[in-house]
Amino acid sequence: MSSDRLHHQVKKALGPLRKKAASPEGQRRILDEFNNKVRRVGGIQQVIDKLKTLYDYFRDPRNSRTKKALAGAALLYFIMPADVIPDVIPVIGYIDDAAAVAIVWKLLSEELGRFEEKRGTPQKKE
Repeated sequence: MSSDRLHHQVKKALGPLRKKAASPEGQRRILDEFNNKVRRVGGIQQVIDKLKTLYDYFRDPRNSRTKKALAGAALLYFIMPADVIPDVIPVIGYIDDAAAVAIVWKLLSEELGRFEEKRGTPQKKE
């Protein structure tokens, strides 16, 4: 699968998840399942670091609901095992999860940079 096609499919999948992330059910799922999924995935530390920042951003009540919903969409995409490339496929199954994080990170990069500065964890250069 080409990277452009993967990017397009992941972006398409994030759309409905944005609405779900803003719902009480979606918020609860993120809060209940995120840490367990991170423990299961291990490796890919740079992606995990970004996911943890998105998770903290999502949990912070001072952030806008609209932007939190976008962060939540990436978190739900990561948590859900059935996505563009199923997570049951070792290593390769997380490529689309990493793409989802990269897409959302790019869209919220300025906001997340300010958020990290406030927390005292400067944004890492890529």
